Amino acid sequence: MSFSTTYTLDKPYFYECFDESLPYSKRAQPKYFLLVLLVSLGLFSIYGLADHYLGTFLIMVAVLECVAFYYRRPWWVTRQMFSRASGSEVTLTFDDEGIKSVNHYKSYQLAWQDITDVIETPQGLLIKNKNNMQYISKQILTDEMLDFINKKATQ
Repeated sequence: MSFSTTYTLDKPYFYECFDESLPYSKRAQPKYFLLVLLVSLGLFSIYGLADHYLGTFLIMVAVLECVAFYYRRPWWVTRQMFSRASGSEVTLTFDDEGIKSVNHYKSYQLAWQDITDVIETPQGLLIKNKNNMQYISKQILTDEMLDFINKKATQ
């Protein structure tokens, strides 16, 4: 049995992908330890070592880390939009071997035995393997495809 579907890598898809994947990623929380360390070292440099330049630099790095965390969503989507695959059409194929994704610039295959978990989100599926996660929107999947993926992933 084999199923196939296509979708376009566009800005709304990238936003959906980021929003649905974020709660399950390691970047969902700020790096509190790093922030406390940088601010502490900055204050120590200013008051303990009387080196205002080093202290100010370390505190500004902490502020930059906060800004990077706050703007991580638009930054990630912008990076994806600048990739050469942006705007291209992707063909997804689900068969007894696994999941195949092909577009003009890149292709990958994920075997069913390599999948460690399938997480259903409100708008799609997160396919986890030992190295990373792949997101598939429910907008491009039929009920038959969803049943097939869940059945194959749990075997």
